[in-house]
Amino acid sequence: MKHALPALAIAFALGGTVASTGCVTTAALVKKPSVSLPLLIGATVADLIVLSLAASQIQEYSYGGSIATGIAITAADVAAGCLLGACSSLRL
Repeated sequence: MKHALPALAIAFALGGTVASTGCVTTAALVKKPSVSLPLLIGATVADLIVLSLAASQIQEYSYGGSIATGIAITAADVAAGCLLGACSSLRL
């Protein structure tokens, strides 16, 4: 938990409520060190799908732009979640 404050600061700096309420970060906050690999994968995929669909609603975005936005915000969420302990099942 020594990385919790920096992780939350990164999450808020990279998108405020979007990055801080992502599935991976939520899994890290709720399950702490017992986040299993299937849960981590499912949370990452759910983040990517939901964020890409949300970005596709912006009128001027192409499909590639929507997917790139989803990937970028999902990466920020995974980074913040891993700092909070969600990646403990990866044994890194």
